[in-house]
Amino acid sequence: MISKQKIKFINQLHQNKYRVREKLFIVEGEKIVREITYAYRELIKELYYTQNLNISDFYIQDDKWNDITEKEYIKISSQKNPQGILAILKMPDKKLSIEEISNTNISLVLDQIRDPGNLGTIIRLADWFGIRNIICSDDSVDCYNPKVVQASMGAIFRTSVFYTSLQEFFINYKKSGNKIFGTTLRGKDLYKSNLKGPLLIVFGNEANGISKNLIPYLDEQITIPCNSNSSERSESLNIAMAASIICSEFRRQQR
Repeated sequence: MISKQKIKFINQLHQNKYRVREKLFIVEGEKIVREITYAYRELIKELYYTQNLNISDFYIQDDKWNDITEKEYIKISSQKNPQGILAILKMPDKKLSIEEISNTNISLVLDQIRDPGNLGTIIRLADWFGIRNIICSDDSVDCYNPKVVQASMGAIFRTSVFYTSLQEFFINYKKSGNKIFGTTLRGKDLYKSNLKGPLLIVFGNEANGISKNLIPYLDEQITIPCNSNSSERSESLNIAMAASIICSEFRRQQR
């Protein structure tokens, strides 16, 4: 049984302003909740599951579990095909450190990323390539948006995502003497660029690319060369596709 007041509260957490206010976010799905109960139980505030789901083999058994009906679950879920298990988690307390970023081999910077699926996928691939820090512009999509969390497939807990004014961040970062690379359509061939860190790689908005006011801070613009001779080829790559190719080349050069 779940009260109307609690249903209202959980539904509010699907909106960014309430997540920020409460410092809480939602995770749904059996696989990711299982991982949370094993590795990140200190973040767990409440757990909800439908009565037909067996939770005996999860890694936490205490009073945080609340069993509810399928009808009640549908009222709190944001998924089209709800899996019947939801966790309310406390946001990790992470602070952006210019010094730490400056001493890190590679960090990703995302400018005005709007699509939750893109951000979630980039977080996932950053985790795959061992990249721990992602810096987003203040107007990028919230990393605790349920669609971002879902697309990250648990990687959101193994990476640090920060939001800040990128212009101010670049001014401070450049004091370290490290390079800032930016992805543009007219940039230098990725495979002819020296990507040995420490460095930043900047990816721009899905439709408009990197903001004009940030271009002067780039030490080098890079692009993924197109090898298609067809006049009907794609105009550009999806940002997550581009990020995966560039991160792979970075790791290749590091080796």
